[in-house]
Amino acid sequence: MPSFDNTEKRKQKRRGHYREIEGVFQDSPFYATIQNISIGGMCFDVDYLFRTGMDLRLRFRVFDSDQQTVEVNAVVMWVQPLHMVSNRVGVRFTGLDRKAEHIIGLYASGLKIESEEYVSGVGKYPLLSSPFNLSNVTLKNHLVMAPMFWGYANIDGTVSQLLIDHYREIALGGVSMIVAANAVIDRSGIMVSRVLRIDHDRFIPGLANLAEAIKSSGAVACLQINHAGRWAEVDKPMAPSPTTVAVQSELGVLHGIRKELKGRHQMRLVTNYLSSLKRCRQGMTLEEIESIKESYGQAALRACKAGFDMVELHGASGYLLVQFLSPRSNKRSDSYGGNLENRMRFPLEVVETVKDYTTNDFPVGYRFMADEWLANGFNIEEACIFAQNLEKRNIAYLSVTAGTHESFFLQEIMNRSRKEGFVIPLAKRVKEAVSVTPVIAAGRIVRPSQGEDILRNNEADLIGLARPLFVDPMWPKKVFEGNEGKIVSCACCNTCLFRVIMDKPAICARWDRLKKMDIDIRLKKKRSRWENILIAMNNSEGSLQSVEYAGFMIGRGKKVVLFSVLTSEIETESAGEKIEGLMAQAKILLQNAGMNESDIEIKVTTVKKGVAEDILEEISKGEYGSVVLGKGRASKSRQLLFGTTSDYIAHHAKDCGVWIID
Repeated sequence: MPSFDNTEKRKQKRRGHYREIEGVFQDSPFYATIQNISIGGMCFDVDYLFRTGMDLRLRFRVFDSDQQTVEVNAVVMWVQPLHMVSNRVGVRFTGLDRKAEHIIGLYASGLKIESEEYVSGVGKYPLLSSPFNLSNVTLKNHLVMAPMFWGYANIDGTVSQLLIDHYREIALGGVSMIVAANAVIDRSGIMVSRVLRIDHDRFIPGLANLAEAIKSSGAVACLQINHAGRWAEVDKPMAPSPTTVAVQSELGVLHGIRKELKGRHQMRLVTNYLSSLKRCRQGMTLEEIESIKESYGQAALRACKAGFDMVELHGASGYLLVQFLSPRSNKRSDSYGGNLENRMRFPLEVVETVKDYTTNDFPVGYRFMADEWLANGFNIEEACIFAQNLEKRNIAYLSVTAGTHESFFLQEIMNRSRKEGFVIPLAKRVKEAVSVTPVIAAGRIVRPSQGEDILRNNEADLIGLARPLFVDPMWPKKVFEGNEGKIVSCACCNTCLFRVIMDKPAICARWDRLKKMDIDIRLKKKRSRWENILIAMNNSEGSLQSVEYAGFMIGRGKKVVLFSVLTSEIETESAGEKIEGLMAQAKILLQNAGMNESDIEIKVTTVKKGVAEDILEEISKGEYGSVVLGKGRASKSRQLLFGTTSDYIAHHAKDCGVWIID
């Protein structure tokens, strides 16, 4: 009789490896993630909304050398809604034969995993473990970390210690290359808080620390650079052409989101979606197109200066590059819109600009959208032609993915993404379309045997892992050292994704409680009072005196934002020129006081809610430790109710020190 402890260990191993089942519901296939199983029945997570009493057919796959399958019938006993789209379903098996009982018994006990534990390792996976030459860089094996956004950067877009620590941990786990995700190339392309930025030289030192941490821990360092386009959280997003809620396809997507998502998650996504449609009312001018191309080039140069071995252009997930490619979002009538040749023009010119800004031996990869999975969207046929054009420009690799913001949360796509290797057929099509460009395949590759098969079948050249490494950074080492049975596998519960949607840092449901707590504690830790400072200025000479005094009070090593709000009464060309001149003088005064030029930023905005209210909003968004104000004038009514503008801000500013210089 096995001990209780050994039984629990076997169950944990089974939960970690045999997670996927296939089923048929009303003649449609579905994919689910096993939570519990016994001879009597099963509990699993799925993205379909089942009802009690429904009949299902379930197919189990036993991952051994024979790849046996068995099909059983089941009836739904209960359904429990989970967060957002997922549901937990309990079923009772009906009429198991002897073979089915045997295979389900292996699932339930975990004995099959226990028997295979000692036969894994380098010898079992010769292709995965062998080196690979990527441009002028040698990868130590065929496993790379695909980009995954976590929301771990500092609020100002700089590299946090938490971000460094997590990438270092993954590099130490044995992966050959890490693609650090989503560094924004221009302020107009910021899509969410705590995203990395690379739109100014002041971000280079932090990025250099990140590159060094990855490289010193044994992995090649690649930085993904991006512009969000129409999805940017700015007043006037950039996009190829205006969008409108009257477009039938857009309304269809909106209906899908509202149908499948629940509660506050639904409202947040619907609100964001409608907001992007409403704000994106004009297409990019030719001057803006040229400017953004230059921003890509400058960003790549900064990545090179920071010590990264290569960059990856983010051409997927519905961001700016793929917005130009897609016939759904690109309705231009000039040389950048219309047929595929014109729609390809902007992303291809971005590639050329990046190569012009960097050295000839600096590799440039591409996060490649193979299919939007939307009606009238960018599809695999056009993607293969685009891949061939990228190859002509000596792209270093194509990292194949599929789906976009509009399709990610449709039931069919959520269901499809639970299937192991769901992007592999598309990666194979892209690989067949190019002749020499390496192709990275990703998309729920959770078993090393599956990765080995992909390489053996010539479906891709490299295996991309994102969530598997987020769950267990030691995944490669465990595989190559013969400890495959100890891998903690991704449960496909989407907890990490849902956290990011709610503008929270990503965590994994399978982490222990202390690791989860550590993420929030480290990101919420307050900066010192004088580390991040806002100096509010108006268009008076008195503001310069306040800045000069504050400069000597602040000292070296701090970051300062000079902030001014243009009111409607002075919103003239001459007034704008005056405030810009004053702020330029203020910047010189701060430098004379010993501050570095790269630590000083100037921000000028037009009044929205009111001067005081707009300053408070900036204080909240920027998480400033301290705010410096002068004794600004205020209307008699405001003075009567609140005192001066400075008094009002001092009273309402939260969690920061307010210094009023008279």
